[in-house]
Amino acid sequence: MDATSAFWTRVQALEEHLDRLDYTALSAMSDADKVTAMTRIRRLADRMSAGAAVVTDAAFRANATDHTTGTPLPDFLAKTEGRTPSQGIGVVKRASKLAHHPGVRDAALAGDVSPDHATAIGEELGKLPQDQLSPEQVDRAAGLFLDRAATTPPGQLKRATKKILEEVAPEAAPLPGDEAARIAAQRSRAVKDRRLVWGSDGEGSTWFSGQLPDLEAQQVIGTLQAFGEKGRRAERDEAQALRTQRAEGRITDSQYLSARLELEHREARSTAQRMADALIDMVTQMGSLDKVPSAGGQTPRLVVTLNYDQLHDALEGKVAAGVVHGATGEVPVDAGSLRRMCCEAGILPVVLGGESQVMDMGQERRLVTGAIRRALEIRDGGCIFPGCTVPADLCQAHHIRPWWNEGPTSLDNLCLVCRHHHALVEPDRYHSRDQWRIVVDPDTKIPLVLPPERLKKHLPKSPGELVASRTGAVSLGVNSARIRRSGTENLGEDSARTANPGPGENSAQAALVA
Repeated sequence: MDATSAFWTRVQALEEHLDRLDYTALSAMSDADKVTAMTRIRRLADRMSAGAAVVTDAAFRANATDHTTGTPLPDFLAKTEGRTPSQGIGVVKRASKLAHHPGVRDAALAGDVSPDHATAIGEELGKLPQDQLSPEQVDRAAGLFLDRAATTPPGQLKRATKKILEEVAPEAAPLPGDEAARIAAQRSRAVKDRRLVWGSDGEGSTWFSGQLPDLEAQQVIGTLQAFGEKGRRAERDEAQALRTQRAEGRITDSQYLSARLELEHREARSTAQRMADALIDMVTQMGSLDKVPSAGGQTPRLVVTLNYDQLHDALEGKVAAGVVHGATGEVPVDAGSLRRMCCEAGILPVVLGGESQVMDMGQERRLVTGAIRRALEIRDGGCIFPGCTVPADLCQAHHIRPWWNEGPTSLDNLCLVCRHHHALVEPDRYHSRDQWRIVVDPDTKIPLVLPPERLKKHLPKSPGELVASRTGAVSLGVNSARIRRSGTENLGEDSARTANPGPGENSAQAALVA
């Protein structure tokens, strides 16, 4: 049997064995056997992945898809495997790196190193001065990289390149001046290769991908880590503030447990989630400080569209969401998220006819001016939620009576809340959930936080407590370390109605944004 026939015979045998592999056997295995099965199957998967890379590289070098289909390999992979063209290019590049050196390639095919290690080694071998090294020296360098692969993650192998070159070919190692030139050239390539792209995953999220030169990347990473650590400190401070407030009798045990449970949800965030939140906080802070530059003569804004029938339903309180037009196109958004976004963004309502023609375009409204924002920061000092210590520069301006229900953009109808607590206190338009709410004291014009109804029976009724027994207002609406409250015993009927406008008070403007 010739090599080609043997190749196809074995490929067919692999496919048949895979078809007959019964994974239901896992349910009867001991834990030890499951670990063994996992290890062996994963090693086989790595070997098959390496084999796929070798075959891909061979097809690329032979221009096989060009000859047989008139399509370059990256585009062929994109069309036949549901990839993007850029992903197809990445597959081809990684395959080329893995197959760069025969020894490294064979180690990957044998399962001695992972495909990721082999790809990283191939990339580093390609950086060596090939014209100054003999084949034996390149082989030795490959062997040293393979030795290090056993204990070194793929991304860290590049740290060994300089030492390996000095070991296998001291005469080819760069002199200090050459090293400086190499670093300068590396910097130039990194600047040239910088990129940032994004797109929708079709499931309500947007993905980001890119790379930055190391120096700028360190600035970005350092800033994100600082925002992330600031969040951790805020959580610790908030937990301590809650303990202090309970010990001093300013909140009840029920209030403490409710706020502490909410805090625990934030404390449970993964590092990746914290970094995502840090990026959002960083952008939010820029927006709150009016640091976002204009584009095309205007700052970023939201455009919300509803067709005529949706507008009619909205007027009757039947529509709970709209469509936001952003940088990546149309994004469906739930009503709660949209109302939170409306608090500080520019809103442009658009009414569409049956064929999506524009029937009416409303006037954009910038809901919080710089002057009002500064006044809020002076008055509230930070998030007003009980125990929260998030500072003012990381907070959002919240309309106590929603602007979609004709709530005015004025100091006595606004308060500062952090992004997390904004979601907690944003009024439910249909009053279908028992939630934390915010009202304004009619005498002091200071916002106070009301707990869920289920906590009212636990609230103290002592006149010394800044709590209204009839309304259940919590005296810690603004962190007591920032602002001292006094003389509030009754919030009044008007305040309660302001915090919870009835469904009959909705306007056409409300329909455009909800």
